[in-house]
Amino acid sequence: MKMRKAQSGGSAATLVAVITLLIVLYILFLPPDIRQELLADNTSDTSSLSSGTFIKNLLLENPGRLEELPQNEVEHDLPSVNLYSLTGATIIKKTSSLYVKNGVFDTKTENADFDISDLANTNNFLLSFSVSTGKGNLIIKLNGKEIYNNEITSKNVAPIELPKDSLSSQNTLEFSVSGVGIAFWSTNEYNLANIQITADVTDTTGQESKNTFVVSDTEYHNLDSAKLRFFADCTPSDVGVLEVSINNQIVSSSVPDCGSLRPIDVSTAYFQNGENKVTFKTNKGKYLIDQVSITTKLKDITFPSYYFSIENSDFSDITNNKDDVNMTITFIDNQQTKRGKIYINGRILSLNTNKAKFSQNLDGYVEDGQNGIRIEPDNTVLDIIELRIDLVKH
Repeated sequence: MKMRKAQSGGSAATLVAVITLLIVLYILFLPPDIRQELLADNTSDTSSLSSGTFIKNLLLENPGRLEELPQNEVEHDLPSVNLYSLTGATIIKKTSSLYVKNGVFDTKTENADFDISDLANTNNFLLSFSVSTGKGNLIIKLNGKEIYNNEITSKNVAPIELPKDSLSSQNTLEFSVSGVGIAFWSTNEYNLANIQITADVTDTTGQESKNTFVVSDTEYHNLDSAKLRFFADCTPSDVGVLEVSINNQIVSSSVPDCGSLRPIDVSTAYFQNGENKVTFKTNKGKYLIDQVSITTKLKDITFPSYYFSIENSDFSDITNNKDDVNMTITFIDNQQTKRGKIYINGRILSLNTNKAKFSQNLDGYVEDGQNGIRIEPDNTVLDIIELRIDLVKH
């Protein structure tokens, strides 16, 4: 019984040895590139890399960012925009009463100061007041310039226009009364009530509208052309110039064709990575800006190819296992998964790693003379700092 067990164990060991030998022979007779692909650990940094002495560098490049684009056109739809302005009468300054006089021995003048916050959008300035008592000529100066000099004989006075060209952001009205002349015993005086300065103020906050859209990293780095489209609902005779800008760069400034879809070509230099701002602005009238969209067209991605040469003597040493060809790809990070394909002289090497470096022996991929290599990402972004291929001693 013991003899049979020993014979059985020996037969099993012989069978395992024969199978192992057949596998080794099979691998040895495979073409070099297929054998390398089968044995290589493509996610490892250096497991398939020769650690021999450096001989010379064959290729050194900085590919930068490589990425695959899912589409060649991106459309950004923006909400509708209403542009309008509201104008209304506004009280700028109000004083309940004011008294001025002029006599030989006693003179009194009064000033009324007032500010204008938005002079450009404020018009039709009027000064109004009523007279309780009055004698002589009432004199009114605006910022030192006389604008009124009359005797008032009624309590109700027609509003006095304040000329806009004499106004500034800070202003002063000076009230005084004319002298008594030879009647030195008398006094000229005015007692004014309900002094008020009004003007038509236009609220321009509704004349401008800003919307934002986001340009992704992939889109930004591959912009080829861009077009802005919008539909303007307006009345041509009632509206002013419509100014359109992207990131504060004016792309259009005109009165658009009301009731038509307006396409505008936009320079890709105006875009920025991330958030972008589109602004519509007018100085007159009412606009409804509808069907707003920005469409960007992207470049067809052609991944760069790199070339290196192997001399005949070096290639002979490689085929005779004296020298090795090592490739190292250095990435910008060691966290994100990097996937892709490396094309070397028509052969394919898989790339799949989350490490900062990917290294591979290329003995089975290189040829005598000129060689070419190209890296293409697979549904990911590859930020490559360096692509290096060296010849080292085996």
